[in-house]
Amino acid sequence: MNSDTFRNVLEREIEDAHSWLASGIRGEQQRNLQYYLGLPLGNEVDGRSQVVSWDVFETIEGALPNFLEPFFSGDHIGEFLPRGPEDAAYAEQATELVNYVIRDDNPGFLLFSDWFKDALLSKLGVVRAKWVQPDPVREEFKGLSEEQLVLLTQDPAVRVLEASPSELLQPEVAQAAGLQQPLLWDVTLQRRQRGKVELRNVAPGDFLVNRSAKRLEDARLVGEWVTYTRSQLTEMGFADVAAIQSFEGSGAQEPDDLRDQLAESADRSLEEVRLFEGFVRCDYNGDGVAEWRRVLVSGNGELENEEVQGHEYAVLTPIKLPHRVIGMALADPVVELQRLNSGLTRQYVDSLYLANNPRTYVNLAARVNIEDVISNRIGGIIRGEGAAADAVVPIKTALVATESLAGIEMVQGMRERRTGVTRYNQGLDADSLNKTATGIAKISNMADKRMLLILRTFAETGVKQLFKLVLRLLTQYQDIPTTVRLRGRFVQFDLRMWSPDMDVSTDVGLGTGDKAETLMLLQQFGQFMQQAAQAGLVGPPQIYEYGKALAKHAKLKGAGEKFMLAPDQIPPKPPQPDPVQVQAQMQAQIQSRLEQMKLQGQQQLQAMRLQAEAAEGDKKRAADLQIKHMELQQRDRDRLLELAAGYLAANAREAGTMGQPTNIIAGSMLDQNIQVPGVTAEDLQQAAQSIEGMARQFQEGQA
Repeated sequence: MNSDTFRNVLEREIEDAHSWLASGIRGEQQRNLQYYLGLPLGNEVDGRSQVVSWDVFETIEGALPNFLEPFFSGDHIGEFLPRGPEDAAYAEQATELVNYVIRDDNPGFLLFSDWFKDALLSKLGVVRAKWVQPDPVREEFKGLSEEQLVLLTQDPAVRVLEASPSELLQPEVAQAAGLQQPLLWDVTLQRRQRGKVELRNVAPGDFLVNRSAKRLEDARLVGEWVTYTRSQLTEMGFADVAAIQSFEGSGAQEPDDLRDQLAESADRSLEEVRLFEGFVRCDYNGDGVAEWRRVLVSGNGELENEEVQGHEYAVLTPIKLPHRVIGMALADPVVELQRLNSGLTRQYVDSLYLANNPRTYVNLAARVNIEDVISNRIGGIIRGEGAAADAVVPIKTALVATESLAGIEMVQGMRERRTGVTRYNQGLDADSLNKTATGIAKISNMADKRMLLILRTFAETGVKQLFKLVLRLLTQYQDIPTTVRLRGRFVQFDLRMWSPDMDVSTDVGLGTGDKAETLMLLQQFGQFMQQAAQAGLVGPPQIYEYGKALAKHAKLKGAGEKFMLAPDQIPPKPPQPDPVQVQAQMQAQIQSRLEQMKLQGQQQLQAMRLQAEAAEGDKKRAADLQIKHMELQQRDRDRLLELAAGYLAANAREAGTMGQPTNIIAGSMLDQNIQVPGVTAEDLQQAAQSIEGMARQFQEGQA
């Protein structure tokens, strides 16, 4: 196929796709956006209520969180499944890397939010995945040793452009200094920068696909309108950018006012040029098989034309129509209801206005001042002649507010049945608390199934396409190992052995009841896991996967890595020792233990013997000391009593005390014949204490 033929085929496909989309779909997309923004409907009447109901906005914004949460509440948006046994080792790695590219290396949440909102509002959401390779960096080094040079060249991203011996140290200087000149190198190298998969949203109004396409994989043309400044085209490497013209196909050029404004600009480098960038399937090389070609087309020729493996777009639509790429938006069935709801709401407001400010009959014969009547001020005065009842009479107007509210409620029910977005699953109906739990559950389940159908459609179409696109681009362009940070640790991936044809699985759910029910079932299944573990039916990998599933449905993001070790991170158990060696070690340990016990027994016996002997000696010495002490105490006591007896006897003789004689020192060392008449034992003790006190005072005085 020559260049002119290819140009004609390409222009015909672009014109046909653009005219088909512009004839109906583009107008519906603009209409949905107008209703989403709550802009005037065009049927407003001056002096009447012009309120606009926001049904489209409420439907889209009410449904969007339910579509985003299932994809971002867990650790993975999707997972790869091995196509064959040879892919089993790489499927898990591909899952980790592709999820990292979508969620972390690109603004994944914002990307999905705009993607889903475009689909819900404009019939289709489009994301393009493109490999972006930055220009290599040129670096120069001087005076490198051979070891440093070898270390640099070991990097696969480095290519040596030029290497020559360094002249930092002159030979004559080295010889004069008596030094052996080392071999140094001056090197110029080129370092390749890390490429990446870049994801971006495509405006639905800029997307093109041929009208006969039933699936995106079967399309002949897939692309978009793009706008570049001439400065950007120069940076992209195109020559003679001043001659590049905008594409002139079916209104693809910019509006006249903008084009005229740019034409008058003094800085021509900022002038914008609109081009078509996309992919076309045709037999360009004449081998009888149509292949994909990536093209960039201006108004006066192709700027780029190269063969590629496939297109780079992932498309989703909320309500699929059979045999069509573009289906229906969730906003489509709501547009009519928003128009109807706006009319009913305006009637309700107008009825309230008329009830509070009714029309008035004025009798001109009563010469009423019309300006006073028109100026409807609170407490205002109306001037006139004659009776007021005949001059100014309010005209009664039927209040239709109740009927309008019933109509608004009817429209609300129609909207819920059409979209599946109900006040019950949005938590907006306070009266739902007064309804039966069974009835609310039935309504919520029916609505959730409608929402779940859209969610499953998103997952099975656009999301899977995106995962396969990213994997294909990575395996095609990432030809050196790459290292990324995943959940706090750096992981290296070598993609050269990966298969780009692995299957994708997405696990999506919807609704609080569905999540609570799933979590309860998982907890019940945990009891079976415990019994199965005791029977040896499950191992660490199964328990780890169960923990991840439980954490996901409990909304504990990353809990698998925070609370558990992955099976591949568990340290291996030490190898089992030789049984003969184990038996010999046990016998040696037993013999050593016996010898130790014998030695300990002998030591304990000797210690007990020495302790007994020491105890006997201590007892004997203690007994002798006690006896000696008692003897000394008895001797002092006897002396003290003798002194007291003599003292009392002397006092008795002087006083001439008469009475029966008393043995006051029976059992003492005194002569038993000494008798002191009239003295008792208590008297003797008191005398002894008095003598002892006097002795103590004497000693203190001497001190």
